[in-house]
Amino acid sequence: MNRTDRIRTALPGFEVPAQLLQFIETASPEDLFRVNLVTLSTKINVPLDTLLSAFLKMVEAGLFNLSWEYHCTHCNAIPDFKHSFSELKAESYCPLCDLGFRNTLDKNVEVTFTAHNSFVEIPSEIPERIKAEAIAAVKEKRYQMPEHFLSGLQCLVNETFHQLFGEQVLSSEESLAVETITLLFTDIKGSTQMYSDLGDTKSYEIVREHFKILFQAIVQNGGVVVKTIGDAVMGSFLKPVNAIRAAVQVHDDFNKREWTSIGYLQIKMGIHTGHAIVVNLNDTVDYFGNTVNLAARVQASVKNHDIRFTKRVLEDSEVVSYLKERKAILHKKFEMFKGINDPVEVYRFTPGAP
Repeated sequence: MNRTDRIRTALPGFEVPAQLLQFIETASPEDLFRVNLVTLSTKINVPLDTLLSAFLKMVEAGLFNLSWEYHCTHCNAIPDFKHSFSELKAESYCPLCDLGFRNTLDKNVEVTFTAHNSFVEIPSEIPERIKAEAIAAVKEKRYQMPEHFLSGLQCLVNETFHQLFGEQVLSSEESLAVETITLLFTDIKGSTQMYSDLGDTKSYEIVREHFKILFQAIVQNGGVVVKTIGDAVMGSFLKPVNAIRAAVQVHDDFNKREWTSIGYLQIKMGIHTGHAIVVNLNDTVDYFGNTVNLAARVQASVKNHDIRFTKRVLEDSEVVSYLKERKAILHKKFEMFKGINDPVEVYRFTPGAP
């Protein structure tokens, strides 16, 4: 059985891109060692998200191994790697530098894929030679990280990873830094009154339906649902513009839908971008830090059926372009939030017709 047939047999019902099948079918063992998906995406002209989903499914099927690789922040070498997200550590040590360093999920943690030996045997001399060449380059101070690579955060904020490997969480004593993450918080306006007016059963049916709309919008716009908190939802995104797009989609969907017995349900949404740390909270992946607190405060400040976001979000050029396309009218206000020392520049946006 050739490689293509093995992949199709292992992934029934999943459409693997033809370009990827062609690449794997003709690739040398060395080509299938530490595959850089960003480089491969350009080479075979397949979107990165599509490629990542395919490789994650091949990992689950036992055809490939996934490696979370730590790059030393001093010399760029790879002193260690793990095959499971749950094994990652906040601190690492580089024997070549004799120095410790902290891991940042979107800066020095690279994710690569290597064919499992039961699928394509990779002779031991290949990784040994590549390792020796890397060590020599480090000692000569010419070793560099790839200019473009799949970061640990890109893998973590991926719906397929979330579905297949969502049980992989950090040790409760570990945390991983994230330099930039965008968080969306949502909540229903007047939910307490709804429960009082309609009762628990009917209200839960409405809340459950609103969750479907939110979850779909978050996933369709490149995010993942981090958690629900009562009637509220927290989603994470790599790009601020994707969070904005998801919020607008939810807003538009709510405007089109008449909710039985209560008319039009309103939702309040807040978005902020910044640094955070990834933690294990109740055996799930969660985020902690000032960015989380501020995103939640921004959402809580929404009075009506609106979207609010911080200046940090508006500093993103893709967000600016998208809002111009929507002919968005923004209302700026400085807010003092509990627990936040300085005034926060916040923008209110009520989507209209695109």
